[in-house]
Amino acid sequence: MKDVNMVNCIVVSNTVTRICSGMRGKKCMPGDPQVADITAIPNEHLTISGTLSTTNIVMASWSNAIWRRVVRRAVGMLASGPFGSHFFSAVVTVGGN
Repeated sequence: MKDVNMVNCIVVSNTVTRICSGMRGKKCMPGDPQVADITAIPNEHLTISGTLSTTNIVMASWSNAIWRRVVRRAVGMLASGPFGSHFFSAVVTVGGN
């Protein structure tokens, strides 16, 4: 059985710009409002977040300044990588417990 709740992506110049939910099991046709519901990409899919922790004795003793440098390098690598044109910004909080 076909998934009638399937969501399709609308891609323009290699970038997902909107999503399209096919209705009544029909194909997503962006020009036909009776067939599809085109909406913005939900916020929960626009952000990637996570937590990094380490038990490595050397890394665990790094100062916040060192961690900030490491994170700046990671951000630079993301921005210059294959998806760099789709990478807008990064926010990092460095702190310890």
